[in-house]
Amino acid sequence: MVWGLADRYLRPLGEDVEDAVQEVFVEVWKSAGRFDPALGSEAAFIATIAHHRLIDRVRRAGRRPTLHVDDPGTLAEAKVHHQSDHASHRDDLRRASEAFKTLDKDEQQVLWYSLYHGVPHEKIATLVQAPVGTVKSRIRRGLIRMREALSGAPKEVVS
Repeated sequence: MVWGLADRYLRPLGEDVEDAVQEVFVEVWKSAGRFDPALGSEAAFIATIAHHRLIDRVRRAGRRPTLHVDDPGTLAEAKVHHQSDHASHRDDLRRASEAFKTLDKDEQQVLWYSLYHGVPHEKIATLVQAPVGTVKSRIRRGLIRMREALSGAPKEVVS
């Protein structure tokens, strides 16, 4: 079943079906403790995990740029384009870093845990010794202030 799903989702994209199947079964193994027979069959549990992992792979594949080289000039153009993209990316990172530095220390701390390390809100609350609601508010406020700093928009009062 998992192989059939992976083949149907990924083969048209040229993705590695075997690798995807292995990823799904690793996730099934990690999630086995969450299986509840009262909620559905084992096959449904596995199919749900497979669906989620395969959709993630499809989305990742859709974000990857593709390069079709029809003539030698195309590769040179792509290299120049990549270099300008790289410079633009560096500029974006510099601007984001500057915007991040304008945030309050509390906002920087929770955003750092959340965005850079993927720590869940509840764990951040434990780490910074603050209620979960406060952590969520700081993250929201920090993101709004970052967006304003990056867009150059006037600052609005956030409650």
